[in-house]
Amino acid sequence: ICPLSSWPVVSPPCATTSAALMVKTENDVDVAPASDAAAARKRPPIGRLHLVLVMCGLVLLGGCNFALLKVTYTAYGDRRAFFVNQAINLLYIVYGGAVLYPRMLCTDAVSKDMKLLPMTPFFVMGTLDSLGTFLTCLGTPYTPGSMTPLLNQLLIPFTMLVSSVWLRIGSRWQERLGAGLIVAGACISVVPGLAGSRPQGLFMEARWYAIGFYALSNFPMAMSSCYKEATFEENRLDVWYLTQWVSIWQFLVSFAYMPLLTLPGFGSREGLPWHEVPVAFMDGWQCYTEQVPECADRWAFALLTGYCGVNVCFNTLGLYPTKHGSAVLNALSYSILLPFTTILFFTPLLGRYQEPLTDSACFTFLGLAFALTGFAIYQWYSQNVGEKSSTPKASLPVLEPLLESPAPDTGQLSFQERVIFARARSQSK
Repeated sequence: ICPLSSWPVVSPPCATTSAALMVKTENDVDVAPASDAAAARKRPPIGRLHLVLVMCGLVLLGGCNFALLKVTYTAYGDRRAFFVNQAINLLYIVYGGAVLYPRMLCTDAVSKDMKLLPMTPFFVMGTLDSLGTFLTCLGTPYTPGSMTPLLNQLLIPFTMLVSSVWLRIGSRWQERLGAGLIVAGACISVVPGLAGSRPQGLFMEARWYAIGFYALSNFPMAMSSCYKEATFEENRLDVWYLTQWVSIWQFLVSFAYMPLLTLPGFGSREGLPWHEVPVAFMDGWQCYTEQVPECADRWAFALLTGYCGVNVCFNTLGLYPTKHGSAVLNALSYSILLPFTTILFFTPLLGRYQEPLTDSACFTFLGLAFALTGFAIYQWYSQNVGEKSSTPKASLPVLEPLLESPAPDTGQLSFQERVIFARARSQSK
């Protein structure tokens, strides 16, 4: 789901927005006549100005979404971070339910077959997503905001790794090169934080273990995305219905992680005594309701509630170009979003949360250049190489962005914190 820093990596979400990975090998591909394929790929008509406005809105909402996530966790602090995580999950259930349940009552969007699906897949996805958002809440307070867009890109190599080991999906060396450059960019960007050379201040502190938690949060999210597509490949689900059930399980399962807050680095630098864990959670509620003066001064209620609203709008708008646009437009939107969000943290628009533009920022921008280069290589070879041949020559499936497929029904969509839409196709020469 996307309570979470919904960070679209390749396509939109999130995830998402969840990393949609459809597994198809040569034996699974149904060859249809060209006319049928063209009909299946036909998109609803949309004007260029309309689509450009959607793309601009996507970039602006995306920048606000990721900036708000960092600002919200920083405003609440690491002691209240677990409360923020659970509040986001709960608010997502509320927002999602406000959309889903009227649709279930007034339309046929959710069929009887969907309602009869077992809960096990939703539980597994909710558990994996809960682990991803839990690691996110541990890392975000002390991970510099300008690093987070670059660390979010690690979802691409993590998804490739999970799909290779678990789903046996191969990849071209060019795609691995792109993923390697993304990893290199993320590593370069965190050098000042790990070396302790970043400027210190009330909202500027960086801790190495927090950066590690944030980076690792991509791994369970990648697993969730791959599991979702492997499970729901044959069962099409309404995106709101899928997201709602995953959100519910994610919220419930996350409470099982509360004992971990007693470990050093989890609830705080030294860890929380067990009797302090529920106290810190209630302190988060008091902060949310602005009963604490410092929380009222930081607009805690507006930040948390507003972030969830922006996140839902961002994810919803992210589905629009996927349905009406093209692979190029989707890739362009999200390639613009990466530098836009990174630079946003250095602007006065963030007020007291603005990061100073110092010498250490050079590592951020150098890492950004590596990540953008890797992103471009990954996108290019995922979408364009080998597409001239329509007859598969080998059965080894390789990753291919879902964005390439114009059909609106390609891939099971759902909202997730970070998003990469991909599907598998048979390798061709």
